[in-house]
Amino acid sequence: MKTMDQSVRQILEKAESIYNAKTVNKNPLGNSANMIFELSTKDNLIILRISECSEYKEKHIDFELKWLKYLSEQIGEVINPILSRNGKLYEIVSIDGESYILCAFDKAPGRLVNQNNLDEWNETLFYKLGSIMGNIHKCSKQYILDRKPKLCFEWNDDFAFSTEFSSLDDDVLKIWDEIIFELEKLPRTVDSYGIIHNDLHQLNFFIDGDKVKVFDFDDCICSWYSLDIALTLFQFVSAISYKETQARNIFAEKFIYSFLKGYRTQNSIESFWIDKFDLFLKYRRICTYKFIKEIFSKKDVNPHAEYLAWLREEIIDDKPFIKISYQKLSESL
Repeated sequence: MKTMDQSVRQILEKAESIYNAKTVNKNPLGNSANMIFELSTKDNLIILRISECSEYKEKHIDFELKWLKYLSEQIGEVINPILSRNGKLYEIVSIDGESYILCAFDKAPGRLVNQNNLDEWNETLFYKLGSIMGNIHKCSKQYILDRKPKLCFEWNDDFAFSTEFSSLDDDVLKIWDEIIFELEKLPRTVDSYGIIHNDLHQLNFFIDGDKVKVFDFDDCICSWYSLDIALTLFQFVSAISYKETQARNIFAEKFIYSFLKGYRTQNSIESFWIDKFDLFLKYRRICTYKFIKEIFSKKDVNPHAEYLAWLREEIIDDKPFIKISYQKLSESL
């Protein structure tokens, strides 16, 4: 019987042929639901993503890469997908009766941002990221207007709605149902709702001098543009310990002011949607609670048990994720 390592080697051999490249390192990169490898062509370095094949996964990758190809042609700060030697955005290979989806991307120049270096981790970066997201949303609107694609993979197709993450106690479930009820009432117009990145955080972009390159669109869905902003705010604030409430609030205000100033250079946002940040952040908080609770449910010891207990208390008490004045934020913009 072949081991998984042997199967991976066979997949990489096929990938090398498909992309006319050589594997740089046999060890996968990062911490992802997919297998990620670095390959080298005669011209540059590329990133290979290997996903287990299913009908749903193939449809989503097709949806993702068609949109990403369009985005990368419009926005220099978005990573380019690489066509195979057959001119395809993705390829399916079979190994020992199992099928895998291969797709490749230019390797982003630069490196991850150093959050401890204020020469990098500052309002200039936040402004730049806001500008990039604003441009992504502006292009998403145009993509939908031009191509009129079916808006599949909607906001409630996200991971938090899968059966795997459905286990909640009655107190948290009550809050979750109330939040979902409010989300379902929100308008979905071409100016407010479209394809979003859905996972723009500190590990999904590289900096190279004063340049930024965004990648990893694997979680893209159709949802509210304002939610995309709130998700990034959630991730950046969560880089600070949950025990440091004041520091989180101070940082959140500094971050979102700079981010939205950059965002509005490319795309508009009405005060109505800024007022929804609190709702979206509470939604994301329960998604995070669901994820951590399930991922470590079968472990003897949950290393995040204290954080999980804090999250649950915050959810049940219906506390805001951060304390900033959204009215003041709207007025300042």
